[in-house]
Amino acid sequence: MMDLHSFVSDYIKDKKHLQLVIGIVREGNVEYYSFDNNKKKRLIPPENKLFEIGSITKVFTSLLLLEMEKEKLLSSDDMVGKFVPNVKNDYLNKISLRSLATHTSGLPILATNHNLAKKRSNPYSMYTEQDLTAFLSNADYTDSIGSFGYSNIGVGLLGYILCKVSGSTYDELLKKYITSPLKMNETAVMLNSEQNGRFLDGHASTGKRVPHWDLSIHEGAGGIKSSVRDLSLFVQANLNDDHPIAPTLQKSHLPIWIGNSNRYFGWGEDKLLDKDILWHNGGSAGFNSYLAFNKELRVGVVLLSNYSFFSNVLMDYYVAQLIKWITKKEPSQGTMIDSIGIKILEEIIQRETSLK
Repeated sequence: MMDLHSFVSDYIKDKKHLQLVIGIVREGNVEYYSFDNNKKKRLIPPENKLFEIGSITKVFTSLLLLEMEKEKLLSSDDMVGKFVPNVKNDYLNKISLRSLATHTSGLPILATNHNLAKKRSNPYSMYTEQDLTAFLSNADYTDSIGSFGYSNIGVGLLGYILCKVSGSTYDELLKKYITSPLKMNETAVMLNSEQNGRFLDGHASTGKRVPHWDLSIHEGAGGIKSSVRDLSLFVQANLNDDHPIAPTLQKSHLPIWIGNSNRYFGWGEDKLLDKDILWHNGGSAGFNSYLAFNKELRVGVVLLSNYSFFSNVLMDYYVAQLIKWITKKEPSQGTMIDSIGIKILEEIIQRETSLK
């Protein structure tokens, strides 16, 4: 058992309503840890509490693309224009579904007609299919195709297309291709009444309680709710080959040379102590999440917090997330949970390496 208090002490300080859960995966074993600043006694086991996981959803959407490609329902090489026939825009015939999954389509982080101030407490709920069509009709980012540009609207569009092609909801796709095969029974966009009883309240960095987000047309970019138990199962699946979707996960781990760098289906890459890791983070107005693993040592971490790292000024978040992806440096707006996850994973890698 690891003593994690030294890793989390600064993060949990002065967060009155904080609930932080951590899953540590080694080989086939998972250890759960919990830090709860709320003194009220809770009957729900920490590993079964549900959190918004934000942009970690993007990994799942990329995997859905690969699964549907395996069934020949579409191809990752298909151009976006094929799936929006009511929009006449040549730019959409230059970008593929793969470029949406790898953030190399040129599309911006948000659609230019997406007004975050329209409903600050739930900024995605007001963005409709008609808004998306209007944006795509005039979008032209041809000069940026092939360059990395983190895009919520890009992966949101990908999820939208997958649902249209299959005639299924995002949750139905998720259950069919990922959560049911991996027995991740607590992972979904739309929760049932029992799950809602385990869904935590989210808090801004100021401690203020904030509403849950409805991602609507963007659900493929950030709509999933999950538990540390389920995401630890997901990490285990990425480290093992004895399950139904192993070929798809393995394909998502392979680098794709695009432009002048390697990209992945959904994942970000980094190095810790000279070991390759694949990772993704997530954030909404009230939650912060981080997931990462190293295949060589078969270790990984999951961290879920019901505190956001940013204030209620939403653009702070999007700018900071973009900076994080590009520079791998801590954003100035607050403390992301990523930094704790990285330190914990470094400690695990160090320990495991010394045992080899």
